[in-house]
Formats: sequence, C-alpha cells, structure tokens
Amino acid sequence: MKIKELPEKTLKRLIIYLKVLENLDKQNIDFISSEDLAKRCGVNSAQLRKDLSFVGSLGTKGVGYSIRSLKFRLKNFLGRTREWNLILGGVTPLGIFLLENTNLQKEGFYFLAAFDINEENIGKIYNGISVYSLDQLSYILNVIKVDIGVIATDENPHLYLKAFTDQKIKAILNLSKIPLFLEDPEIRIENFSFLIALTKLSYFLKEIKDEN
Repeated sequence: MKIKELPEKTLKRLIIYLKVLENLDKQNIDFISSEDLAKRCGVNSAQLRKDLSFVGSLGTKGVGYSIRSLKFRLKNFLGRTREWNLILGGVTPLGIFLLENTNLQKEGFYFLAAFDINEENIGKIYNGISVYSLDQLSYILNVIKVDIGVIATDENPHLYLKAFTDQKIKAILNLSKIPLFLEDPEIRIENFSFLIALTKLSYFLKEIKDEN
C-alpha cells in the first residue's frame, strides 16, 4: 500500500490503537472485544474495524482480538518492528533530553550524532553521542546511515531543514516553534509543538467559557 492511500486521520488512530494495545499487553490481557477496544481508544467499533482493515487483521467472532497478535501486526504495519537511525539538529535543553532518553532506544529509535551551528556546543558528548558542526553533516553521513532528522531548536530551524534535505533525508521531525513545510512529496515533515497542542486546548476552554 502506498502511504498516500492511508488517510492521515486513520494513521493517527492506528498509532493510538497500538499504544492502547501495548498497555493492555503489559496488564497480561490476552483478548479484547472490538467494542471494548474501541471504547478505550475513543472511537466506535465500526470505525475501529474500518481502520484495522488497512492492516488486514480481523478478530475472531465471539472471541475478539488477540492483544499480542494485533499489537504485532500494528507494529509491523507502522514500521515499529524495525530500528531507525536518527540525527539531532540543535543542542538545546530539549535536544539534550532526547539524546539522553534511553526510552527512545527501547522503542527502536537511535540517535547516532548531533549537529549545531554554535561553536560552544561543538565537540560535546551526550550519552555517548558526539556533537558536530552542521557544516560537517555531509562528511558524517558518509560514515553513518540516517533515517530521520530531528530539529529541536528555534534558532534558524530552516538551516537544519535545508541541510537535512540536501543530504536526502526523507523523514524530518520538527520540534521548533516554527512550522516547516516543503513542496517535495518524497520528503515527510512532521511538525510537533507543545505550544500548538496547548493552543488547541486554550481554544477549547475559551469556547466553553464564551458559551457560559
């Protein structure tokens, strides 16, 4: 299946399903009905079954879904049974937190190197990961294979975006406050910001208060 055939909203729900299933597996629950799983995931059972049809996984009538089997199918479908190599752009407090977060490694995401444009950060090491000048990117990528570039700075994030895309990195996670976009359909940028999420909530609260 081509990625464009999977609706964005469906992809987001599949990720939620996986997180819920992982939690259920930790509780040693073996099976779950579509109605119960749907309720835990905030959807109705019809929507759940429609979404899971993309994965090609169907439950057993009268039994429901096998937690471990469905979890594995979803992880495989979402690319989470593989290991992915990452590089960091921007040695900020957030960037350092990501470099030192061992939970990412447990989930299959490994930072191999970090890059910065500020001289005072060059040469530092965090959790065994060295910080290089952004100018050294092409040289370092001749040595290591990189799947995902992560931008974790609000200082000139476009410089990191250009550097990453110039080196043919196809997947970029942007954690800066500035949304980044490209016209190249072969490069995927995921913009994520706590401020954006909080703004959604502030709008929700404002609407409630305005109605009262």
